[in-house]
Amino acid sequence: MRRLTLVLLLLLTAACSAFAPERDYRVVTHPDGPLYVGDVVSFEVIAPPDAPAGETVTVRYGDQTLGSASFAPFGIGQRNQATFWWVWDTEGLEPGRHRLQFSLGSGFSWEETVRLRPADQVPPPEPEAHWEMMTTECCHLYYITGTDAARDIAWLAQTADAQSASVAAQMGGSLHDRIDVTFMPRVLGHGGFAWDGLYISYFDENYVGNTVEIVLHHEFVHYYDGWIGGKCRPSMFQEGLATYLSGGHFKPEPIGPRAAALLDLGWYIPLELLANDFYNQQHETGYLEAAALVQYFYETYGPGAFNEFYRTMDCSAGATPAQVIDAALQEDFHLSLADLETAFRAYLSAQPVTDDIRTDLELTVTFFDTLRRYQAAFDPSAYFLTAWLPYGQEMRSRGIVADLTRRPQAWPNRLIEPQLRRAQAALFAGDYDSARRILTWINFLLDWANMGED
Repeated sequence: MRRLTLVLLLLLTAACSAFAPERDYRVVTHPDGPLYVGDVVSFEVIAPPDAPAGETVTVRYGDQTLGSASFAPFGIGQRNQATFWWVWDTEGLEPGRHRLQFSLGSGFSWEETVRLRPADQVPPPEPEAHWEMMTTECCHLYYITGTDAARDIAWLAQTADAQSASVAAQMGGSLHDRIDVTFMPRVLGHGGFAWDGLYISYFDENYVGNTVEIVLHHEFVHYYDGWIGGKCRPSMFQEGLATYLSGGHFKPEPIGPRAAALLDLGWYIPLELLANDFYNQQHETGYLEAAALVQYFYETYGPGAFNEFYRTMDCSAGATPAQVIDAALQEDFHLSLADLETAFRAYLSAQPVTDDIRTDLELTVTFFDTLRRYQAAFDPSAYFLTAWLPYGQEMRSRGIVADLTRRPQAWPNRLIEPQLRRAQAALFAGDYDSARRILTWINFLLDWANMGED
C-alpha cells in the first residue's frame, strides 16, 4: 500500500510539473523592506542566466494589467531583467496579503504574494517627508525633508558650488544650465552617480564613509565631461579622469605612489584588460590605475594633448575599447598600447612607495570588497553593478520618497553597518591594526549571517 501511495505521488508530481517554472525568475519589490498601504510599488523581474533578452513579461493585479516590459540589460552590470517603475499604486487597498500574476510572452506564468502593512505603520521620516529644492550658483539641490541633508543643506549648497567651480576651472568651461543634484538618505553603490544629474548619498549612518567633497567633485567631473563630449570616451579614461581631477577616489590620496603599490602587491591590471572590461575589474584597483594613467598623460604630454587624444577617438564598428585606444595612440603619439604600457609601468616603478601607502591601499581594497560583499548579500539594491537608482525628475514629480528613505533594517543590517563605519573611521585615521581587526570581524559576521540565510 505504501509503495502504491508513493507511485501515485510521483505520478501526480509529474502531471503537475507543466505548471512549475521552467526557469527560476526572481521578483524584487521596491521600496526596500516592508511595503505599506499607499506605497507606489516597482518590480524587478530578474531572469536566470540562460534566459534570452528581449522576451516580454506582464504583471497583473486581479483583472488590472499593471504593465508590460521586456527583459534587457540593467545597470553597470548589465543584468538581464524586466523593470517596472512605480506601476502598482496601493492607495486604498486593505492591509494583508495580495497576489500578483506574472506572465511571459511565451505563455509561462506564475504568482507572487506581497504583504502590505497598515499605512499608519510607515516609518519616519515618512509620511510627512516630501521633496524640497534649493537653487544655488551651480545647481538645483533636491533633498527630502526630515533627513540629514535637509539639516545640512546650507553647507551642502556651499560645498556643491565650490566643487562645481573647481571642476569648471580644471576642465576649462562652464555650463549654461544648472545641474540637478539629488541628496539621497541611503547608500546606493559607493555613494555617487551621474547620469541625468548627480545623485549623492548623504546621511549620518552612511556606511561607505566617503568624503562628500571628493564624491561631489568626482561626479561633477563626469557631468562636465559628458557635456563637453567626444566621439568615443572609453570608461577607463572617464573614470580615470574623474578620479585624477578629484585628487583621489574616496579620499585625498597620492595617486602615483598608490598606483605604484599595485605593482608591489601584484594587483596591476594589464591595460588591454582594463580598457575592455573596466567595471568588472576590482573596483579600487581599476579606478586608481586609470587615474594614474591620466596623471601620466598630464605630466608627460600635458592636459591639452590628453584632451585632444581623449575626445577625438573614433569608435569604429566592431572595435574593442583597447583597439580604439591603440589606434588613437598611434595617430596622436606614434605609440601602440603595448608601448604605452611599457612606459606607464616604468613611470609607476619610479614612484616612491612607503609601507603606510602599501598597507593603506591593501586595507582600502579589503574594506570595499567587504562592503560590496555585504551589499550583495543584505543590501542588494545598493550593490553598484545593479543599483536601484530611481529617475529623479519623475520621482519628485510624483512625490515619491520611499525608494530613498527606506533601506533594509533586518538584524544583519543593524549588526554589520555600524562595524563598517568603525572600520572606515579607523582606516581614514591611519589606525591600520584596528581597521584590520574590525574587517576580520565583519567578514566573520558575514560568514555567520550567510549561513543563517541558507
